[in-house]
Amino acid sequence: METFFLACFAFGLLFTLLSLVLGSVHVGGHIGHAPGHHLGHAGHAAHSNDSPVPLLNASSLVGGLTWFGAAGYLLTRLGDWALPVAILGALAIGALGWYLVARFLGLVLKGEVEMDPADYRLEGTVGQVSVGIPAGGTGEILFQKAGSTRSEAARAYAPSRTIPRGTEVVITKYADGFATVQPWAEFLAERDSLTAPLEKKEA
Repeated sequence: METFFLACFAFGLLFTLLSLVLGSVHVGGHIGHAPGHHLGHAGHAAHSNDSPVPLLNASSLVGGLTWFGAAGYLLTRLGDWALPVAILGALAIGALGWYLVARFLGLVLKGEVEMDPADYRLEGTVGQVSVGIPAGGTGEILFQKAGSTRSEAARAYAPSRTIPRGTEVVITKYADGFATVQPWAEFLAERDSLTAPLEKKEA
C-alpha cells in the first residue's frame, strides 16, 4: 500500500511540475483592466464576483491526489496506524488539499475582469493639456487610461491653433507617438451642429 501512496504522490508532483514548465495549467479567464475615460464607452464590468470554486479543475484534482499520496505514505510509513485508518486519514487530507487548491484558483478567477480593445484606443479619450501646445508645435496632455494616468506628446488639430495649458481636450487621432487633439468644448459644438439638421428632419 505504501507503493500505491507513493505512486499517487509522485504522479501528482510530476504532473504539477510538468504543467508549470510547459504552461499547460490554464487558470482561465481574461486579464483585464479598469476602463479608461473614453468617449461613448462606459467600460466593462468585471466577471461575477460569485465565481464558483473550481473543484473539478484539473489542477485542484491533481493537488488533492498529491496530498492524498503524501499523507497516506507518511501515515503508513512513519505512523503505527492500521491500514483502514491510514486510508481514511489520507482521504481527509487529500480532500483538504483539493479544496485549498480549488479555493486558490477560485480567488484568482474572482479577481479577473474582461479585456476590451476599446480600453486601449486613444481616439475619443478626453484629457487635459499639461504643457501648452503652440501653433505648429508640440505640447503634452494628461489623461486616464486603463486605470492609470498617462501622458502623450500632443499637437493641435489645426496647425495654426494654440491650445493653452489646462484646456480640456479630446484626442481625435493618434499616430507615430503623437496625439492630435481638439478642445473638448469645440468638439461638442461641432458634433451638435452636425446632428442638429438630422434631428430637425426626423422631427
